[in-house]
Amino acid sequence: MRTIAIVAQKGGSCKTTSVVNLAACLAGQGRKVLVVDTDTQANATFVLLKGGKPRRPTLSEVLTGDATAAEAIVPSAFDRIEIIPAEPNLADVTVALAAEVGRERRLRVALSEVPSRSFDVCLIDTGPTRSLLTTNVLNFAREVLVPIGPGLFGFLGLGQLQADMNLVRRFLENKELRLAGIFLVMAEKNNVNRDFEREIRGMFGDLVLEATIPRSIKFEEANARQLPIFDHAPKGAGARAYEALTLEVMSRGDGHQEERLDPARGDLPEHDAA
Repeated sequence: MRTIAIVAQKGGSCKTTSVVNLAACLAGQGRKVLVVDTDTQANATFVLLKGGKPRRPTLSEVLTGDATAAEAIVPSAFDRIEIIPAEPNLADVTVALAAEVGRERRLRVALSEVPSRSFDVCLIDTGPTRSLLTTNVLNFAREVLVPIGPGLFGFLGLGQLQADMNLVRRFLENKELRLAGIFLVMAEKNNVNRDFEREIRGMFGDLVLEATIPRSIKFEEANARQLPIFDHAPKGAGARAYEALTLEVMSRGDGHQEERLDPARGDLPEHDAA
């Protein structure tokens, strides 16, 4: 089972939209997908359960040790997609775990008990801030994909994420954690976007995926209807973009390449805002 976390330390970076649509595309290809919602806003849970309130246990009980991951997995409203849902009290659980033993290992231990043959891919949605939840995700997932929109703030968040990944590799169990790719989101055809894309590709080379996700009101419409873009606008540019992204991610395979830069050594290049 491939384990892929969508992580960006900036809000509004299309993390949940990407998790939902990657899962839908993978499921449409016949793969069985597990989504783990670690965002305290629980937006992926809302979409994949079609607005339904998740029954317990949820991720909260899994992290506290009151339930197993297998007990928390439920079918989504979409074929071949299952989910460990989140609920708003997940934020309180994070605070309560701060003084607990093994707090950074809770997700890794829980998901290690799920037979790897049960799913082809595990996709993990994350919140926009550095937190104990994000550390748990980084200590479990083998691959990290980073959505980044044009502008300075997303770039700065990428540097912090790389530093956090280095710390996880050094001090926790996940030595195989790697930055598998960066993909551009909310892309528009203007000079700001073109300049930013040229700059980010020059810095990170092949680590930047070829597929880009356009800015489109269709994504907001799909989320409002609790639908993947493939069900809401299957012939639109957004659906084509996520299909291309999914194919590219899966074709690279687990262990395709390592990230080239290490901000902990101070070698993250300077960036001029577009």
